[in-house]
Amino acid sequence: MTDVALEPDEDILANPKRYAIAKFKSRPLSKKQQKFVQLYVYNDLTNTECAHRAGYSHPAQVATTLLHDPRYAHIQEKIRELQEGEQKKFEITYEKVARDLLEIRNAAMEDGSYGAAVTAEMGRAKLAGLLVDKKEIKHGRIDQMDKAEVEARLQALIDNNQLAPHLYEQVDQGEDYDEDEYEYAEYEEIEEDPDED
Repeated sequence: MTDVALEPDEDILANPKRYAIAKFKSRPLSKKQQKFVQLYVYNDLTNTECAHRAGYSHPAQVATTLLHDPRYAHIQEKIRELQEGEQKKFEITYEKVARDLLEIRNAAMEDGSYGAAVTAEMGRAKLAGLLVDKKEIKHGRIDQMDKAEVEARLQALIDNNQLAPHLYEQVDQGEDYDEDEYEYAEYEEIEEDPDED
């Protein structure tokens, strides 16, 4: 019945594809099945969408059946075969990337595009592990700081970014600051003159 010899303690249900009947493995694909396989391998679609576009009336159920049922081992085998071909076609290896970057660098040097040549050479150096991008990410929240740290951080922000220099001078000299007066002054600057129209 099967083309694989069974061991006495082997569980057939654990790997049903391995024990699929030989006649199911060698069947030709129908037109709908061919369309499903092509959509599944070459397009970025869901299983259900592939079955729908292939013309099946119950796409979700059919997609699951075609991809998992041992009776459709010939479809699953064709999908695996085409996917392996696609992976080999776009295979990225160290040697291929290094060779391509060298070609890019050489072409850029010949054209006098030194910026592109430097970028390609830096890419080769990173690929070889000679250069490493180092990034520092700091995590911290204001509620984890004490009052002195918050004040020091705010003072550093004011100094570095020259934030509110006139307020800083008033606070530094000990002058009283009238918040209502300041807001009113800002409002007057923004207000438009109705007679200008």
